[in-house]
Amino acid sequence: MNYKERALFRKSDAWHKFKHKCRLHTSRDFITKQPLDRDWNLHHLDLRTQHYDRIDDMKRFMPLNKKTHETIHEIYKWYKKDHKVLDRIKQVLDLMEEYTNDDVQY
Repeated sequence: MNYKERALFRKSDAWHKFKHKCRLHTSRDFITKQPLDRDWNLHHLDLRTQHYDRIDDMKRFMPLNKKTHETIHEIYKWYKKDHKVLDRIKQVLDLMEEYTNDDVQY
């Protein structure tokens, strides 16, 4: 499926019914655990375009808020090139937390 076909599929009754069915199982963003917003996304875990319309297995999808969805796609671009990117992200986050929470006065 190309981009236009995927956009049309997301407007279909089948997609809307499937998304609603998935929504009945959770009310929270899988990553942030925040409540799902009105404009939440049902993220495809299988990114192959030929499988885009396979909606028979809810385990192949994750409910994500819009910002989380955008972020996970951006991280995935880096991750598929270098899996160690997650280690470096964690290192930066840990340092941010450390420096933010230290009580040293300058």
